[in-house]
Amino acid sequence: MDLSRWRITREHVERLLPILQLSPAQEARLLALPYPVDFDVAAAAFESVGVDMDVLTDRMGGSP
Repeated sequence: MDLSRWRITREHVERLLPILQLSPAQEARLLALPYPVDFDVAAAAFESVGVDMDVLTDRMGGSP
């Protein structure tokens, strides 16, 4: 699946925040992006606050 063509909205991120257990500063960094953004931009922002795809999948209750 080519994720690079997906666009991520602020609403997508807002729905994830409760399960990510981030600090207010980390949440603010994610919400400061100029939405909508390409998946790659969102992924880099999540990684900058310590959330990679494995962490996200785990916190959403899935398995990699």
